[in-house]
Amino acid sequence: MLSKPSLLVADDEIEIGEIVKAVAEGLGFEVTCVGEGSTVVGMVDRIKPDVIALDLRMPGFDGVEIIRELGKKQCKSGILLMSGMDQRTLTSVQSLGNKSNLNIGSTLTKPMSIGAIQIALSPYLETKREPTEQPKIELPEISFDFGPAFLYEPEVHISVPNEGNAPRIRVHPQWHMDDHRVIDAHELSLLNRNWGIGKGLSKMIFKKSLENNQTWANKAFRPALAIPLDDSFLTDLSTPDFLAILTDKYHVPREMLALEIMEESITSGKDIVRDILSRLRIKGFKIDVLVKGDGENILHAIGKLPIDQINIDMSFLSEKNNFQSNMETEFLYSSLTSVANKNGIKVCATHVNSAEILEFVQKCSFASARGTQILSSTTANEILTLHQNGKLFTICRTQ
Repeated sequence: MLSKPSLLVADDEIEIGEIVKAVAEGLGFEVTCVGEGSTVVGMVDRIKPDVIALDLRMPGFDGVEIIRELGKKQCKSGILLMSGMDQRTLTSVQSLGNKSNLNIGSTLTKPMSIGAIQIALSPYLETKREPTEQPKIELPEISFDFGPAFLYEPEVHISVPNEGNAPRIRVHPQWHMDDHRVIDAHELSLLNRNWGIGKGLSKMIFKKSLENNQTWANKAFRPALAIPLDDSFLTDLSTPDFLAILTDKYHVPREMLALEIMEESITSGKDIVRDILSRLRIKGFKIDVLVKGDGENILHAIGKLPIDQINIDMSFLSEKNNFQSNMETEFLYSSLTSVANKNGIKVCATHVNSAEILEFVQKCSFASARGTQILSSTTANEILTLHQNGKLFTICRTQ
């Protein structure tokens, strides 16, 4: 069964919209017109047009804001840009849309002729067929129930006083399997790449964390939060705008949020990573780097990247015999903390799960620590209870 291609015309100038509509219907399109920028994204969600003819200057949302939102929603419609502005502006917006993985086609400069409209729309005139029923594909059984858990891990200052600074808590996401196995954040980040859910799960973690922060704030408790960010965000130029909009929606000050990124992502040397990290810092976010190993690679990158804190995973020390008396290991970490401090970067020890590791990181002048020797990861409600009882940042115990 044949169906007409659909076109959404977004232009606050009614006469222009009517002209585009008349030409498009003459070519065989089914046309819907809107005149308010704030309604465009909702209309796209509702009718899912094959093509959008988008004016850049509209009341409510302008064309750039609409493109940004459509990029976040991974819109598949073809997009024609219309404007009375100069061609340089149109080309710039066209480039922005393409970088957001949108299908940006021709640009139409006002006033535009009927012939120009016909030429711009003609590539979308291929006959469209209604989808036929596809055979059902038997999916293999999946052994987990998509069960995320959002835990929180306090960070305690151990060698540098926390005077005047908000207490800091790291979001500690987990995934609970059907067989009761728990996948921690690092293993989960590796699986995300295979499943292709990294960005979606990271957005869920971010949103849930902001909701809990808002709940805490209503109880007169607003800690700084460190939230792990999937490395897929570091290849998407819309990331700084998306995170800023989401953070502002929940009324969380951006300077109270640290985005934790894996070392291999931040030291890749890619220009797009530097671009996104720089814009995140400009927008007020703090940047943490999670390092697994001895930290030698990140040592060479200090002073070259816009980062605020280095988090060193100390779990591997448990596998080393007599690590406390290993002068080479102590020298490496002491050098790292010294160089970082000179560059205004704090160093935090993570997975501090024994009294011996805590003593070692204090000797190496780490600024702060987190792990079961401080306090095990726990729920948002329990974090609030500990705070209200005055125990949150005073607990130091083993399990």
